Amino acid sequence: MIKKRLFWFSKNSKVNKVTVIEHILKYGDFDDILELFKRYRKDEIQYIWFKTMADDKRFIKINLMLARVFFNMDIETDYLRKLNEKRFKISLSIKEH
Repeated sequence: MIKKRLFWFSKNSKVNKVTVIEHILKYGDFDDILELFKRYRKDEIQYIWFKTMADDKRFIKINLMLARVFFNMDIETDYLRKLNEKRFKISLSIKEH
C-alpha cells in the first residue's frame, strides 16, 4: 500500500496521476515504487519520470537507480547531467530572443 505521508500537500483533495507517479518516484521507498509498478504501466511511469524529473540534479542518485533497475537503461550519471545541460541551453536561447 502506498503511504499517505507521500501526499502531505493534498489534504484530502484528489491528486492527478502525474503527481502521484512523480511524488512516489521522488519520495517513496523501494516498496512504494514496486507498488507503483503494479498499479500503472511501465511506459507511463517512464514517460512521466523522463518529463518531470530525469534531468533534475537534486534527484541524480534516485534517477540513476530508476533508470538502471526499473527502466532497464544502461546509462551512467553523465547521461542524466547532459539532459539537464541540453534543457538549460534551450531555455536560455528562448529567453535571449
